[in-house]
Amino acid sequence: MKNSIVRKLFLSITLLLVIFLLIVFVGQSIFMQSFYTNKKVNIVTEELTQFAKGYKAGKFNNNQFQQELSKLYSKYNTTLAVLDKRGVLKAENNFDLTVLTNEGKKVYVPLNNLLYSDQIESILGLNIKENSRITIRGYVQDDYFIPLYIKTNMGVWQEENQPSNTVQLSSKDSLQEMVNIEIKGKVVNLHLPIANQYTYSAQMNSLMGAITDWTKTNEDFSNYTEEDFPLIYRYLDRANGLENKVFIYPINTNKGSKEVIFAITSLQPVNEAMYVLKDFYIYAFIIALLLIVIVSFYYSKLITKPLLKMNSVTDQLAKLNFNEKIDIQSDDEIGQLSKSINSLSENLASTIENLQQANVKLMKDIEKEKQLEQIRKEFISGVSHELKTPLSIVQSYAEGLKDGLNIEKNGYYADVILEEVDRMNGLVVDMLELSKLQSGTYTLKSEPFLIVDCIENVIIRMFENSSIHCHFNFNLDEDTLVLGEKRKIEQVIINILSNAIHYGNPGSVIKMNLLDEGDYVNISIFNEGNPIPADKIDKIWDRFYRIDESRNRQNGGTGLGLAIVKTILDLHHSTIKVHNKEDGVEFIFNLKKYLN
Repeated sequence: MKNSIVRKLFLSITLLLVIFLLIVFVGQSIFMQSFYTNKKVNIVTEELTQFAKGYKAGKFNNNQFQQELSKLYSKYNTTLAVLDKRGVLKAENNFDLTVLTNEGKKVYVPLNNLLYSDQIESILGLNIKENSRITIRGYVQDDYFIPLYIKTNMGVWQEENQPSNTVQLSSKDSLQEMVNIEIKGKVVNLHLPIANQYTYSAQMNSLMGAITDWTKTNEDFSNYTEEDFPLIYRYLDRANGLENKVFIYPINTNKGSKEVIFAITSLQPVNEAMYVLKDFYIYAFIIALLLIVIVSFYYSKLITKPLLKMNSVTDQLAKLNFNEKIDIQSDDEIGQLSKSINSLSENLASTIENLQQANVKLMKDIEKEKQLEQIRKEFISGVSHELKTPLSIVQSYAEGLKDGLNIEKNGYYADVILEEVDRMNGLVVDMLELSKLQSGTYTLKSEPFLIVDCIENVIIRMFENSSIHCHFNFNLDEDTLVLGEKRKIEQVIINILSNAIHYGNPGSVIKMNLLDEGDYVNISIFNEGNPIPADKIDKIWDRFYRIDESRNRQNGGTGLGLAIVKTILDLHHSTIKVHNKEDGVEFIFNLKKYLN
């Protein structure tokens, strides 16, 4: 889906994380080296300052001095050296010799500056010993001889870069000018380095090279204040191409001597790291991008899942389907919104259900009102039609009585009038009864009663003085109870029996059976006589319907008896059927048993 919130959120998170990733990678590529350099310079500066203060105050003995050097090298990859004012490296065990020249003059030759160079093995290979003959060329300055060339009977050593094994440090106390001379003589005093002292160190060699380069600048320390130290500058070792930072810290010791602390720290680790990182970033970026896509997709799904569920539920709410609920139990805003939607769904469902119930009730009321109106119309129509004939008869005979047409028949006229009045009274009573039952306002007064006893009482009343006989049979207990309004059930039985008497053959026998049918009792009434035409059998329950279409007043009642029967049994939720038999007609209806 083009406008899916999952898609939008996924793209947003992915884009944001990719931008962040690019910022990190680009930032590291651009600023990592300078940040590392500045950080390392600051750390080494602080450590060197602390070392200078301790050294200046004379707090370090030889062991402590070596421990400080080891700490700087192992922890910060920084090599440190202390030089005297003439630029000679101070060492725990000096490497030097004294030559007694042929002229009888003693010359001191310091070699400490060669301890950590790649030339130390060559010098030691000359096998210099006391009383050995030796020839040295170099510079002499303040009783210091700076060798550039040494020859013994074992070989020759010569400095390639001149001068490199000593340093001239400029200051207000300027040194004497260096003089290039050659001396010959024998060694009268010799100090050789111990075995672990002259191991070649590339970083120490770089430091000595840096010291040499510094001296060429002829920098005067008097131009600086104490706060300016250490002096820091960049040094590129031409031998190995490595970039370094050199720290220079001149001090005056508590013994009054002037010395200089030189330190060098390599920037090669960060250069190597940056070189490796360039290739690493490619793979890291690809892997990070894949992780970003996976994480973005997961979180977009995780975040939007409740939103999609709420969208689905609200869509169903719009369709008036209140069965779906949002199952989100979180305590955040989404959880609160889910609870609100669920509450809204329940309230809407309850409200709509109440409205539907009210609407159904209203429709029933309207339908009932229509039925009542129809009943009133039918009542008026039926009354008008059924009363028209007897009223005409009453009017005719009343006028005859008034006019005295035949005085001898006045008694007959009066009997006819009374008969018609009685007929009209029965008709009105039946119509009122039927209207009341069909109005929907009548409430049955159901109660258990003995059905056998009820039927026997009706039969006794109706057939005691009748020429027609009624046979009553039952196959159930006389104490069987049925549920209903006894008076109305009696009326049903009376109306059906009356109908059987009216339409039965003279002198015939009406058969009435009571059958046990489990939860119900079936009551059948059979009379001998003509069958009901098939096309009229469903119409006998209508008001004022008579099978005799001539509506012979001598052959039928009001035409409302069976309509009343059907209505009463409908109120009892009972069924009634009529069947044509071979020699008559049978009515069957049922009543529900009363079970304790």
